[in-house]
Amino acid sequence: MQIKIFCVWLLVTVWSVEAESVKPVSIAKSDLVHAADGMPGELSCEKEINLGRGVKLAAKIEVTAKGNGTLTIGKLKVAVFDDHNDGAFYEDEMLKTDFVDIDGDGFLDLVLSGIICFTDEKGDKVVSREAFVCIYKYCGKQRFRKIYSSSDFDLEVR
Repeated sequence: MQIKIFCVWLLVTVWSVEAESVKPVSIAKSDLVHAADGMPGELSCEKEINLGRGVKLAAKIEVTAKGNGTLTIGKLKVAVFDDHNDGAFYEDEMLKTDFVDIDGDGFLDLVLSGIICFTDEKGDKVVSREAFVCIYKYCGKQRFRKIYSSSDFDLEVR
């Protein structure tokens, strides 16, 4: 019985230490570089994200020459870059992209935030601006699940 208790204590201690050692990670617009083999105007960035407990996934942002860009991490693909005026665009072109452990489970989760600007039909004038936050929880097996969104605005690319 004492061995079982010790093993459980050791497991909890190791997980706690690992959870504490996972550092938040951000991907900023300044991390984007011109793709060496891409078209003029295309940008990209790739970072390995240590999500915790030994799980590491590649996070890749790819921006087209038209100004639309997606973040792909594991099985999730979301629109994080938009300066292409097609009814809505992101203020400062890119959503703030942060990986933080919001629930203390030892895994980094994805938090996207920014301001969405909605334009008139011609696209000449911003008619409204909406602060936006969306949270994706890491669920294991390279999957993220949306657990919160402050808006009906859909970021996921299918």
